[in-house]
Amino acid sequence: MGPGSGKSAGPATTPWRTPPPGIIRAAGAAWLVAALLVAVAGVSFIVSARTQHQDSAALTLLGILALVLAAVSAYSVLRLRSGKRSARETLSSIGVIAGFPFLFRGPALVAVGVVLLACTALLWLPQSNKYFQLRDPKKRKARRPR
Repeated sequence: MGPGSGKSAGPATTPWRTPPPGIIRAAGAAWLVAALLVAVAGVSFIVSARTQHQDSAALTLLGILALVLAAVSAYSVLRLRSGKRSARETLSSIGVIAGFPFLFRGPALVAVGVVLLACTALLWLPQSNKYFQLRDPKKRKARRPR
């Protein structure tokens, strides 16, 4: 990798600059689909609140909450691609906290709950763990030559 070889030994070859593995890209795409599903559920709650005058305040609030969760999920996917562990933790929290209750809210929302829980599982597979371990700043400092 010397002069004239056409390749550089720049920062792109270091472990913390590596592109995300396929499992992280797949998890990101799955989370974007999940965010879209949650947003659709949120809009559905708001529309139901407007058409039915029972529990309209509660349904509107639930719809707004779902839209906020969808927006936070989409933002966290962007951070996930850059290897931020906090994004994985945020998405996992959303997946578990929102996924389980959706399992018990009727057939349409069961699918959303299953998707959220499956997306969460993708973030904790061994390949994902290895990627985030390489990105850990504490371990990165220990690996650097002094």
